[in-house]
Amino acid sequence: MAWLESKTVFVSTSLFCLPVLALCAVLCLPLVILATVSLYISAWAIHIGQHASNTSSWKHLIQELPTRPLSIIDINLNAFRLILAWITLIPSLIIYVKWRYWTVGRGRFSHIIKRNLVYSNDDQSTCKLDMYYPDVNVTTTSIADGSTATSTPIILFLHGHEDPRLPNHRIFYTPYANTLRELGYIVAVLDYRPNNHHAHQDIKEAIRWVYRHVCASSYETEMIYVMGHGTGAKLALEVVLEDIFNKAKCHNLPSSSQGSDMSNEKHDPSADGYDDDDDEAVSTDFLPGIEGLLLFAGVYQDEALRLVKKHRELFETSCDLIDFFPRILFVHGDKDSIVSPDESVDMYNMLGEVLPADRRVQVDVRMRLYKKLDHTRCITALVPRMASLPDKMQKTLTKDIQEFIDLPSDVAV
Repeated sequence: MAWLESKTVFVSTSLFCLPVLALCAVLCLPLVILATVSLYISAWAIHIGQHASNTSSWKHLIQELPTRPLSIIDINLNAFRLILAWITLIPSLIIYVKWRYWTVGRGRFSHIIKRNLVYSNDDQSTCKLDMYYPDVNVTTTSIADGSTATSTPIILFLHGHEDPRLPNHRIFYTPYANTLRELGYIVAVLDYRPNNHHAHQDIKEAIRWVYRHVCASSYETEMIYVMGHGTGAKLALEVVLEDIFNKAKCHNLPSSSQGSDMSNEKHDPSADGYDDDDDEAVSTDFLPGIEGLLLFAGVYQDEALRLVKKHRELFETSCDLIDFFPRILFVHGDKDSIVSPDESVDMYNMLGEVLPADRRVQVDVRMRLYKKLDHTRCITALVPRMASLPDKMQKTLTKDIQEFIDLPSDVAV
């Protein structure tokens, strides 16, 4: 009897609730349709915005619009994460405004920062950089002709494109660049075209522009460093490695300079003479010498590793490759969920394998792997925070940068 009563109650409740649920479904149907249409429109707008510049035909672009519900949801989720990331940048924006207008002021700002300097005519809307100058030059060194050169290290910084939490524009890296500037370095932060071929070309032009700027401003030309984060680190390593490999192939070291001490210390191959009767013309389209590379959370598995493996034999046969080789600092974090730390570890190990054992001591290649460091924090750790206490990794990363760049002359390689 109790079972019948409970069953009767269940049936009665169902008969009462079903019309209510049906009414709610009918009333909510327009909202569901509106939400679905909005998700599709936003996903299509994002897709068109991302691919419009790479597609010659609008008809082809429309045909490639995503239609699968999972793709629509994924695009909107990524957009939501990006908006959330931009919201988290609001404190940094407040810090920048305070520093820009209260701490520095307009007059001093124009002296320490130069904006929108075009370094290449290939795409003047994109190929621009900002220069940051320290308040006091470090020291001066004498040159043979009696003039002096300012010994201030110059850092060319390349931001990445893979982290949605970090905008892909140089102006957002102003607090980061200013931190490096306050350490006593001249900093150049550039934008470049995302296409890999164009990016290589843009970075080469930027390095040449910085070199010309160094010469015109009487700074020491042997203190140029290239720093990159994520994709920027990848491109920096690829561009510099490709250049030094080409230099080593084209450079013809006279046999008279191959003394017994050549394997014991590095020399400047550019100071050696060339045989004018040599049938092989030496290319003059090389980059100026790069003192060092600071590579943060880079991607190396594809092009960079392939480039080193391809020229493995050159490490053994070339007398000049090691002399052209820059010093390298790899920095990565175990908590990096965007780029695996194995990328940096494998690249570091590969260089250890290919470098000749008798000259390995001449090449300064360092690896720093931190447990509490993620991909974004490689940058944000050096950005001032609204709270009084800085990021715990700021002191560590600053020390790594300073120890690498400010290498004492008695241990310089």
